[in-house]
Amino acid sequence: MKKILLSIFSLAVVAGVNAQSEIKPNQGDVTTEFGLSGGVLNSNFELNEQGNLLRFRYFAKETLAFRLGFGLSSVRNTKNLYDPSDDAHKGTFKTSQTDFLVNLGVEKHFEGTDRLSPYVGGDLLLSVANKKTEFNDATIGGTAYAKDNSGSVKGPGSVGFGVRAVAGADYYIAKRVFLGAEAGFGFLSTKKGKTTTNINDAPTVTQKSAGSGFELAPNVITGVRIGFVF
Repeated sequence: MKKILLSIFSLAVVAGVNAQSEIKPNQGDVTTEFGLSGGVLNSNFELNEQGNLLRFRYFAKETLAFRLGFGLSSVRNTKNLYDPSDDAHKGTFKTSQTDFLVNLGVEKHFEGTDRLSPYVGGDLLLSVANKKTEFNDATIGGTAYAKDNSGSVKGPGSVGFGVRAVAGADYYIAKRVFLGAEAGFGFLSTKKGKTTTNINDAPTVTQKSAGSGFELAPNVITGVRIGFVF
């Protein structure tokens, strides 16, 4: 009888351990997450890094995860400009901008509790931005109709590179579903590119880089976020 009871107790313990291990990520699991904003009854989902980054983590083992985040945004606008003396004549002013952001990093997770998973880590950051303006029968600034005035302005684009250290924690509110918070400290160096201007048949005008920027600061990466384990 004692052996039977001991066997049942052992099975219960093993089952409990297995159930707990299913709450947190295991080796080979992938997570993705979204930021949460708004109040309790008015919550919104958004991507990380102010809505610009889709982020994943791959758990090489239960205590080690690799981070990958990337974002791509493209905005295009067209403004119509009409001849004030004859609105049958129309000019156009077009603007476009593309931004690309990627981060690669690693996390070291600590034991925590059955549901809490604290971690520290680091990221490499890379950003690239390009913009272009095209005008046809319009002023170069797109303020008015200008017959036979056409051309384009390319740039200035920018390239940024940075590193940051991060610390955060995930709390698993259900099986493989977590709420988390993360903060970081790092720097980002940005350099602007050249600008080329073409107007009608005039020679191309090239302006050299407008300069560079450097930022060293702490920041909250996403605030409160909700994530899922696959």
